[in-house]
Amino acid sequence: MEVLVALIAFVAFLAVIVGLVMLIPKSKRKLGIKIFFTGVIVFIISFTVIINVFVEDEETTDNEAEPASTEVKKDDKTISKAQYESVKIGESQEKVQKDLGKVSEGNISEIAEGTQWTYSSQDLGLAYFLFSKNGKTVIKKSELGLLSEGSNTETTKDGTIDKNNWNEQVKSIALSDKSKTEKFDEVSKLASDYSLSDSELNEFQNYIVNEYKSKNYLKDINNDEYMLANIFKSTAVEKNYDDSEQNPADAFAFDFLQNTKYTYRGVDAVDSDAVKSNEHQMDKSLAQLQ
Repeated sequence: MEVLVALIAFVAFLAVIVGLVMLIPKSKRKLGIKIFFTGVIVFIISFTVIINVFVEDEETTDNEAEPASTEVKKDDKTISKAQYESVKIGESQEKVQKDLGKVSEGNISEIAEGTQWTYSSQDLGLAYFLFSKNGKTVIKKSELGLLSEGSNTETTKDGTIDKNNWNEQVKSIALSDKSKTEKFDEVSKLASDYSLSDSELNEFQNYIVNEYKSKNYLKDINNDEYMLANIFKSTAVEKNYDDSEQNPADAFAFDFLQNTKYTYRGVDAVDSDAVKSNEHQMDKSLAQLQ
């Protein structure tokens, strides 16, 4: 059709030229005018048709090409609870891929510790497998809502911890081979992010007060689990209050934390002036609480 319309347009163009030539002699002028205007009209119509056909062809081509260029085929795999539990620490990427299926590129992340693969379950739970940088073996796996509703666990060579249970996390940190400063930093972050319930706030406050009154809180500063648990509880209590309120429970928790963390990390001795000064402030806070 395009060729035919183009041919008609060409003939119309020639008619315009012939019409112009016939305008010169007076005897041919009337006929020349008719040929000229007829050629112009036919040429305009033909040209318009050609343009429309060209535009439609372009749109059709774009529409046909678009899916091929923008459509991304996803190969996301869903896994079951049994499949998640079957993955062992130390297994290779090849073994995990064989057992769970190939993970899509969008679910592969490069992080500081290594390469992380993310899978999901049919119940919208999530599973994360972290592979070492060099050995490409599983060094950690974790899940959110995959094992059960609201579950949040993490498994390493040291075992599995329930991340919804702060006590288990503190124990895990205490048993790690990290330095005391690194352990303190991890527990501090854990406590700062923790949301205390009213009952826990009351429990933690009573606990640190009783540990101080009994003079137990600095008796065994090399006991990682005990000292880190005290750091967690006092940090959680202190973060629960707004400093501007000047609550004596907040002030007590702050000074309790100062003595606990600095003696644990070896910055201050148990009988140092700094510790005694903080204890003096703690006594003042206790007097206001009673």
